[in-house]
Amino acid sequence: MKTILSEIFKGAMRQNATDIHLTLESSTGLVRVRRRGEMATLCEVTMEEYRKLINYLKFTAELDINEHKVPQSGRTVFDDGEITVGVRVSTLPISLMNEIIVIRILNPVEDRKSAGLFHTRKEYEFLKEYMTRMQGLVLFTGPTGSGKTTLMYRLLGDIISENRRQIISIEDPVEYEMDGIVQVEINEKASMDYSPLLKGVLRCDPDVIMFGEIRDAKIASELLRASLSGHLVLSTFHSKSAVSTLSRLKDYGLYTEEMIQSISLIINQRLIHTQRGSYIIYEYMESDHIINYLSGKKTEIFTLSEQLDALWKGGSISDTELKTFKSRFK
Repeated sequence: MKTILSEIFKGAMRQNATDIHLTLESSTGLVRVRRRGEMATLCEVTMEEYRKLINYLKFTAELDINEHKVPQSGRTVFDDGEITVGVRVSTLPISLMNEIIVIRILNPVEDRKSAGLFHTRKEYEFLKEYMTRMQGLVLFTGPTGSGKTTLMYRLLGDIISENRRQIISIEDPVEYEMDGIVQVEINEKASMDYSPLLKGVLRCDPDVIMFGEIRDAKIASELLRASLSGHLVLSTFHSKSAVSTLSRLKDYGLYTEEMIQSISLIINQRLIHTQRGSYIIYEYMESDHIINYLSGKKTEIFTLSEQLDALWKGGSISDTELKTFKSRFK
């Protein structure tokens, strides 16, 4: 199985894929990859090979091989002597004893400098400045695959390089192993769930808390309070725009004044793939924007759509790319 998996990974890496999908067809297993945001077929495997691949991946990611009824997620490093790649393995049951697997290739842009993740360096420097702050909640928002976690880790790396602050993360699972940071992984079987872990982290004298993803109102509320108690808190959140992030948090029942006092910055980002390269673009709301919006006042931000127009006018993206991105970002 390791030989087949090695060929799959090599094929995915040659195409600069971000994800590998193992799915079932009527009589075969199908391996597809996501590259430049779109799906493409890589190869087919026999049904026997498919089932063995599923079990092998679950075993290496320390998942329960005998569990076929609930989704599972884990992390592992694949190393065949030629390539070494960190991956997140997620399973999804589709019928009795049948599952599909999606493999997220972690940090596929690790060779690029942090500033190189953006169209211009000033976009990175703007975010880097927020990492020098002592408290406040910074939210990285956007759809799956927009680079939220990658960006958050890169900015954490800047804090680590200073060697002056204690950083603790809570993740499910730990996606990138880093020196200079205490990384705590969720273990629901051992009753290590989000809420008690966060309380435990707060008792361990952190300066910076990185929380993988806000998934419910309770966690959102606790992160707001953590940022108000003298901690810089970073987290991700799924939302369509910077403004809709605030709308969703309000729907969680959070108090307006609490959000005004705690949220320092909201980033809503997309990863765009152009003929000239791939990079992150983002819109943002700082404290003044947040206060105005939550107070019912007019709020003007440089939206993703307006940024695409600016990139087009500057010759950085083509007419076709402009139309494609605008359609996707609606």
